[in-house]
Amino acid sequence: MVDVFISYSHLDRSWVAGTLLPKLEAHSYITLIDYRDFRAGALSIDEMEKAVIGSRHTLLVLTPNYLASVWSKFENVMAQSLDPAAITRKVIPVLREDCDIPLRLQILHYRDLRVDDDDHFDKLILDLV
Repeated sequence: MVDVFISYSHLDRSWVAGTLLPKLEAHSYITLIDYRDFRAGALSIDEMEKAVIGSRHTLLVLTPNYLASVWSKFENVMAQSLDPAAITRKVIPVLREDCDIPLRLQILHYRDLRVDDDDHFDKLILDLV
């Protein structure tokens, strides 16, 4: 099983691919991310569903871009529907930029990564255990 599926806006790919993904993989987490792991020619929605179901956690990289994306909404709604009471902490929001978090996500505590700080990343790493 995959440890973490990263749900993000492609407009935020630079930080996700250059900072978040390497930090997770440096701690031996098996990660799944669309641009590298989704199969060419497959339906995007099917790949999203497989990613959400096959991952212990889905990280939501919250930014205004993310919240404006219909594709991101598909991913986070699917993940939340598998654990609506957050018992297994299937969905872990990561606040990357100030944004208006939807009510359905406000019920979840988020990890604040608006600043690239090792202490904050260390807490995220512990969240994934």
